[in-house]
Amino acid sequence: MKIKVTYEKYEKMKVDEVEIIIKSHTSTEDVDNLIEYIKKFEDKQHQKVLINNNNLIEEIDFQEVICFYSDKKYNYCKTKNAIYKIKSKLYEIEKMNESFIRLSKGCIANYNHIKCFDITETGRIIVIFDDDSKEYVSRRKIKSIMKFLDERSV
Repeated sequence: MKIKVTYEKYEKMKVDEVEIIIKSHTSTEDVDNLIEYIKKFEDKQHQKVLINNNNLIEEIDFQEVICFYSDKKYNYCKTKNAIYKIKSKLYEIEKMNESFIRLSKGCIANYNHIKCFDITETGRIIVIFDDDSKEYVSRRKIKSIMKFLDERSV
């Protein structure tokens, strides 16, 4: 398989974005392997969070994270298996993955783990996760959540 690589600087793209276009006459196993390699590279670069697990620093995939939240002075990462203390600030985490959505000042949810949204009689929105835990959406964040959902529904 002959590979031709070209690089074009495109100033209209975001600083942290790269677009890769693969052109091939036919789909082959080599082309499929190349695409999978690129996807894995992206996953390795941007899909981990450092946690404190019994004083051991470990990495977990963002896909496993249900939500991040703060309680008192500390921030935590909640997965289906456990809750871990993290050192990252919530505002830093919010920007790390496009699947994260800010529910309130103290909570960021992984959109992929949201089972449904529920509205109470008083008009408050409750997010129900796939592990049946719940978080309330602050009134200040309702507009941004609606925008987030509209962008995903297109």
